[in-house]
Amino acid sequence: MTRTQPPTTGAAPSPAEMHGLPRAPVLPPPRRRRRPALLALAVSMVVLGALGATYLATSLGQTTAVIAIAREVPWGQTLTAADLVEATISADPALEPIPYVDRDEVIGLVAATTLGPGSLLTRDALTDERLPAPGQQLIGVGVSLVQLPTTPLRPGDDVLLVPVAAGSAPATTQGVPSVVEATVVNSGPPGTDGLRVVDVLVDEADGPDVAARAAAGLIAIVVVAGE
Repeated sequence: MTRTQPPTTGAAPSPAEMHGLPRAPVLPPPRRRRRPALLALAVSMVVLGALGATYLATSLGQTTAVIAIAREVPWGQTLTAADLVEATISADPALEPIPYVDRDEVIGLVAATTLGPGSLLTRDALTDERLPAPGQQLIGVGVSLVQLPTTPLRPGDDVLLVPVAAGSAPATTQGVPSVVEATVVNSGPPGTDGLRVVDVLVDEADGPDVAARAAAGLIAIVVVAGE
């Protein structure tokens, strides 16, 4: 006699069913809670990032025409049209060069410091005060090769004018300082007589004595350390 087994359909019975226990209810998957505030913050950050990238690209692409120095302009010299050239730079809030459209306002002003070629011109580098300033006198001192250093003198150098007597001995004059402080404005090339004329600024109280000794060739120039 053949024993028949009931056909198996569906999934295998769970351990709970095998022991006669009811099947545990199937719980639905947990629903994710949406947070509108976080979603809005994420969208805002994306928008701000896009705006920032756009602004950066636009800023880097913007250029402006400014004034640059075409050749060296010594301290105290008046700027001319030949000293200036147009330069195009990217906008940068850290730089404050003079716009090229103001070129005509710059011509005729005085360099407040020595301006190097290729540098951008700023307002701080200019002055409308011409040399000599009040209380000063501008004097040309002719000196021979043995009366000044071989190192070239530059505008703005601080020097001492040392009076010398005929024969190169130090000289003193009653009531007048033996040594006069001065500032170099310009140093010319050697002349046919072997003398080099150096323009210097001195206090107006020292001007007459310096001029008299310079005319006699009785002044030597000594360069001192600047500030």
